[in-house]
Amino acid sequence: MHIIYLAGNSLSNKTWIETVKMNFDAFSDGQILYYDHWRTGDKNLNFEVESKKLADLVKGKDNYFVFAKSIGSVLALKSIYEKIISPKKMVICGHPYNLAKELDFPINDYLKSLTIPTIFIQNEFDPLFNYADLEKVLKEDSPSDYHLIKNAGNNTHNYEDYEQLAKLTKIYFGDEDEQ
Repeated sequence: MHIIYLAGNSLSNKTWIETVKMNFDAFSDGQILYYDHWRTGDKNLNFEVESKKLADLVKGKDNYFVFAKSIGSVLALKSIYEKIISPKKMVICGHPYNLAKELDFPINDYLKSLTIPTIFIQNEFDPLFNYADLEKVLKEDSPSDYHLIKNAGNNTHNYEDYEQLAKLTKIYFGDEDEQ
């Protein structure tokens, strides 16, 4: 299976997404979208630039998956909504709903219109957006095919249980019969 990896905004996410990919390489191949602002030192991801790079990354591919964290999930949802990408399935860790709203993205529209089967993994007390609030948003603006998983007791925006992420993603992206 081919996975497109979209990390969070900060430069520390570069190492994180490389570690995720390394753990997933046992059952998949794939590519990391390396954000320009990591190289240039700019503070934030440029959605226009990264959307174009994402489109190039999937050009000619029709059988791929997306694994995204934080701002990468906003980039993925925006790109799906705008029909720039069309993955078979997606896994999102640490969705930053409030940040998407602050950036004036129509995130509720993105979620309501989402038809790509998606798993949301959210830390119970994630400081960017906690599990209970995401659960409420997803019920109100419900994607057509989603699952929400709670990392109980976790109060960080870190998603570092690489073994569990790999196991879950392999099953979700892989054998339909194991779900």
